[in-house]
Parts: sequence; C-alpha cells; structure tokens
Amino acid sequence: MLVVHPPVSVARDFIDYPAMSDLGAVQLAAVLEADADVTLVDAFALPGAGLHWRDDGRARLGVEPDAVVAAAHGEHALAVVAITPFHRPPLRDDLLGQTLAGLRAAAPTRPIVLADLYQSGQHYVAAPATAILAAYPEADAYLAHEAERTLPELLAALRRGTPPRGPLRGRRPESLDALPLPAWDRIDLRARDAFLAAVVAGLGRGAGAFPIRGRTLPWISARGCPYDCAHCSSNPDRGEGEAKTQRRSSPASMHAQLGALRALGAQCVHVLDEMVNVHPQHLAALLDAAEGAGLRLEFPNGMRADHLDDATLVRLLGRITTLSVSAESGSQRVLDEVVGKRLRTDAIERVAAAAHRLGLPMLVHFIIGMPGERATEINETLAFALSLFDRFDAHPAVQFATPLPGTRLARASRLPQVDDWGPRFQTEPTPLHDAVDPAMLQRFKATFEARLRSSTGPQKLILNATYVCNNHCTFCAVGTRTQVDGDPTRQREVLAAHRRRGVELLDIDGGEPTMNPELFALIRYARALGYRRVNVTTNGRLCAYPEFAARLAGSGVTSLLFSLHGADARTHAAQVGVAEAFEQTVAGIRNCLAAAPPGVELGMNTTVTKGNFEQLPQLAALCLSLGLRWFNIQFLTPFGRATRMVAPDTATAARVAMDVIDRFGDQMKIQIINLPFCFMPGYERYLAGDLDKRARQMVFVNNDGVNLAEYLAARRVRKPVCGSCPHACFCAGFYELDDVPEPPWQVRAEDLRRPVAP
Repeated sequence: MLVVHPPVSVARDFIDYPAMSDLGAVQLAAVLEADADVTLVDAFALPGAGLHWRDDGRARLGVEPDAVVAAAHGEHALAVVAITPFHRPPLRDDLLGQTLAGLRAAAPTRPIVLADLYQSGQHYVAAPATAILAAYPEADAYLAHEAERTLPELLAALRRGTPPRGPLRGRRPESLDALPLPAWDRIDLRARDAFLAAVVAGLGRGAGAFPIRGRTLPWISARGCPYDCAHCSSNPDRGEGEAKTQRRSSPASMHAQLGALRALGAQCVHVLDEMVNVHPQHLAALLDAAEGAGLRLEFPNGMRADHLDDATLVRLLGRITTLSVSAESGSQRVLDEVVGKRLRTDAIERVAAAAHRLGLPMLVHFIIGMPGERATEINETLAFALSLFDRFDAHPAVQFATPLPGTRLARASRLPQVDDWGPRFQTEPTPLHDAVDPAMLQRFKATFEARLRSSTGPQKLILNATYVCNNHCTFCAVGTRTQVDGDPTRQREVLAAHRRRGVELLDIDGGEPTMNPELFALIRYARALGYRRVNVTTNGRLCAYPEFAARLAGSGVTSLLFSLHGADARTHAAQVGVAEAFEQTVAGIRNCLAAAPPGVELGMNTTVTKGNFEQLPQLAALCLSLGLRWFNIQFLTPFGRATRMVAPDTATAARVAMDVIDRFGDQMKIQIINLPFCFMPGYERYLAGDLDKRARQMVFVNNDGVNLAEYLAARRVRKPVCGSCPHACFCAGFYELDDVPEPPWQVRAEDLRRPVAP
C-alpha cells in the first residue's frame, strides 16, 4: 500500500497548524503496517521540503507534487492520499490535484482513495463527498472521518477483488489505546525537522506562542469533545441528534507513546487535542507521562479555564511556552445563549490572574460576529479581552465567527460558498444571518488591534519642563498652575528612570519650554541617555531671535511643533493674550526652518476654540505657505482654562476639520487630536494618533506622573451611543467641559524635590 501526505498551501492569514497536518497519514501508515507492506510518502519530510511563497500570495508547504509522485515509486495495490482542511474542500486545490494526477498517470489502474484522516484537533470542513469526488476525478473513492478501522477493511475487500468506489464513511477505532505509535520511524525525521525550521523562518513570525525548536512532533491524547459550542467542528461523524463524546488514551498508553516519541529524538510534542482538559485527571496523567519522558509540550488549542486549578498551572509552568485558553466571549449572555460554552467569565479571569502571578504567558481566544450577538456585546468582549491584557498580560486572539460546514453555526447561517476558510477567521468576516454587518465587524477588529498595538508599541515620555509661559492662552490646560520651572536634578532623574524602562521617545512641553533656562541641557542629556526622538512643543516667540532659533534647531531635537492659534495677528492674539505674538511666532518658524539641520521635522499645532475654528482652512494654508508639512488640529482638553466659554460646537468644528483634510490632506500630514471618532466618520486614520496615548506617560513640573490616556479619560463620559460604537474599546467617550476651572496647583519647593521612582 501507498500512503501519501501531499503538499498544502495556506493563505498568509491561515489558522490552526498546517505544518502538523501530516499526523493523520503517519498514524494511518502505522495501522496499515499490520496488514500490508506500506510505503509512506510525506511531502513535509522529503529532501527540499520547506515553505515557498507563490505568486498568488499563498505559501506552499512541503515539496512540489512532482517530487511526491517521484518518491511514490513501486508497485502498490492501493494508494491513500490525505486531503486536509488546508486543501479547501470541496473546491479543487491545485497542489492536491497535481499530486493525484501524477499518481494516476504513474499507475492508471491502481485504486486511489482520498481520505481526510480525521485525527481531532484541527478545524474540520465537512464537505459533501460527491462534491469532493467531482473536484478530484482522479480519485476512485473518498473516505470521510476516522480511517484506522475502515481502511484495513477496504484492503481486505480489495484482496477479494472489490476495489473501493465512491463515498465511504470511516468508523471510530474502538479504543485509542489499540492504535500503534504513528509511523515516524518510516519518514526522514531530519528532513522534517528542516522543513519545520524553514516554515518558522519563512513565516517571519518569530517563535510565536507555540514555538518549534528542536525536533517537534504532533500527537493527540484524545479525540472529540463533549461540549457543543456553536462554532466548533469537532466530532464530525456524529449523527443527527447524537451527543458529542470524547475518547481518551489511558495513562499507561500515554506513558508508552510519549516515551517512544522521546526515543525518536523528539524534544517537544504539540498536543493537538480539541480539548485536552475536559477531565482534569486526564491532563494530570498526560503531564506525568511528559515529565517521565522529559518532553516539553505545547497545547495550541484552548483549554477550559474552569477545569484549570492552581496546582495544574504550576505543573505547566516550564513545561509549556504559552497557556492557551478559550473564552470565546466576554458577554455571559453570548457564552450561554449563543455559543453554548457552559463557561463563566470569572473562571477565565481567575486563571489569567493565577497565570500572571506565576509568570506563565497566556493566550485567550475570542470570537466576534456570532448570529444574535449585539454590537454592545462585542464591546463587552473586547473590553474584557483588553482588561485581561492590561491587568494580567494575557494576550487576546480575536477572530471572526466562521461557520465551517458541519457546525451548529453553519446550520443556522445562510452562506455563499467560499474558496478559502482561512482568512475568514482573521481578516474577512463572513456575512451571517442576524449578525453584525461585516464592515462594522472589521471596524471593531481594526480598532481593537490598533488599541492593542498602542499598548505594546514604543512608549513616550511627555515632560512638562516648566509652567512658566510668555503667552496667556484662554484654553491652556496648565494655565491655572503656579508658574515655576521644574527642578533640573529631578527632571534628569525622571529622564534616566524612564530610559531604563526602555522609553526612547520624549516630548518636552510646558508652559513654554523655551522659557526654562535648563531646556538645552535637558535635550543634550536626553540624547546622551539614548532617547531616539526628542520633540519640543513651543510658541516659538523666542525663536524670533535668529541666534536662539539656530540654537534650538541644532540642540539635538528631532522635531519642533509650533503653536499657532490664528491665521492673522488679531485672531491669534485673542487666543494667546499677547498682541505681538503672531508676528513673533511666524518669524520664529521661519528662522527655525532656515536653521534646522536635515532630518529635523517642523510642524504647526492649533488648538481649536470658539474664536478660531472657522479659520482652520486659513491656518492650514498658512502652514503650507511657511514651508511646514505637518499640521496638528487639537480639540480642547477640559483642564485648566479650557471651559465651555472658549469651546466651539464640537460637531461644527469637526466638519471644518474634515474640510481641511479634504483640501490639504494630500499636501501635508494632518492629525486630529482629542476628538472621538464618531465626530469624523470616514476620517478615522487622521484621528488614530489618540490611540498612542495609552503608551504616553506624562510627568508634571512637580514630578507627579500619570498615564496620559487615563488622565484625559478622567474628564470624559460615555453616553448611550457609545455602547455599540466600534471604537469604544479605546475611546473613553465625550469630554465634559466645565465653566469653572480646576483649582490652581500650588507648587511648593519641596514638591519639586520629591524623589523619583527608580
């Protein structure tokens, strides 16, 4: 007999673990060895096997089909070829089609059985047998589900002169303990090791949550899962109304099998069970066997949090790289009534907290877009996922609801046929009956991922160098605070402490930072510490003196942002309280442009008020005419002097800002600051900078430090419309402006000299 695992192709956004999909063929070969002389050809374990990106954007895993056919030489009474979910049944896959065509040409009369060789663990695509046979006319028969009992019977029938024909249905092995160890000894394990290394390198994803280091082999300890989650494709062979079950290997069998894998040189085993801890005693016995064999383990499929206790987590620590847990939703109603998970969210939180205490990395799986799930409940899920991430460093994996054929989700959905299920979990939501619109789902997921990046991206320190200012702006957020400079010694300590934490980005703000005599020394010190980018936000008035402008532009800053709040002297003066300020700021911009060395970026910042919002187009034109290509439009933050008295109507001002983008967006970088996304639909990318506030730490003159997003959120409120907004996972709502400024901050000398945390 000939058993073939063909090459597969995957989209860039595939799911599951295609590099481990040869387990079915290798397991079947071991079973058939009792009845026949078996040739096993694994496309993942031939010389030259690897990952190769194709012109269509997909990646081929394994060797070319011709190499598989060449390796399948010799006389064989029957050929069994694996078809995996990655071959995208029931449509014809080119790699599988070429493999079958080559095998048919090499032996025109030899029967070929196409078999899915179900092992449990990976998503299963329950395609109609007639459709699969129509897609692959080279095959004589198609065998669905488990093959280890049925194929020996087909072989016996073939000996009696009855070759296999048409659709066939596999039958479950009576006991997993009766199955032999997969026939890894019949393939070139060194070639397979090289294949896995090439896959890791070719994907460019690093080690990942479940790394492949050293000899890594797949294995299962159980088949099936007794839980009936709507999206799950486990137990594909069960009949209508039949309960789901799980069959488990005995402790003795697990000891023997893992010991045998260790004897083959395995260093790590990827356990592909659909739900390995249905019974905690089974997982405990599996860990006993792994410890006895000295094997590392990985469990890519999510465990149940309610079946994990602290003692088990301690045992997993050091044995696995990442604890994978399936949550599915942060809404208890969705878990109970839509998914059917039979799981409490507090169990997930308990495990996340315990794993965090132990230092065990954790991955939590979520699904959005289920039929009957409301937009407000999607926000519950995303908020829960971010809460686990922020508090316990539990990394969330959010996928779209994808109705694989054969699942309860598919039976409840009306779907078009698709040519690849892979990206639909990650990047292409499937239109489902009674579900949130796919375009809205993409906005939910895109905003969530941007918020996640902002929490893990480069950190920035914003240092208020001084509260002293030579302007008197009507909207100043620190204008009610005592006008003093920060203590230079303490500010150096702040810079050093944040740099030790890995911070590389620095904004020096005020007040007016150029009024601080220590400004240039702070900039030099920051660059000497290794701050990669240093920005100074200034009104630029002192830069009207060419010598000062040259000194500032050449001080080591990488960017200068000039505050200009009117397109003419009268309007600007009304905002900043100084009649001559406009001419001085404009002169300062020109002087700095003339003096700035290459690589120093210069821009303009305008705070939107009742008195200037109508001039935003003229301000953008002025920005361009001065030679600047960066324009920030900043809506009020409700601190200090920023009250309703100076605030414009937000929606009206937002419409003017959209007009500015329409007219000037292709000529300069425009950023909108401090505005909820709902005021500018369709212009979200111009507001995205606000996401980065999660990664901003602000230190005031008196050395008090705050997270900028949390500080600003203190004066924001959520309204009913926020509940279903796809941007709610990062937006704290609408600013509430008071007519009474916050009390002045009285800064004392002892405040300035308070020690800084290391």
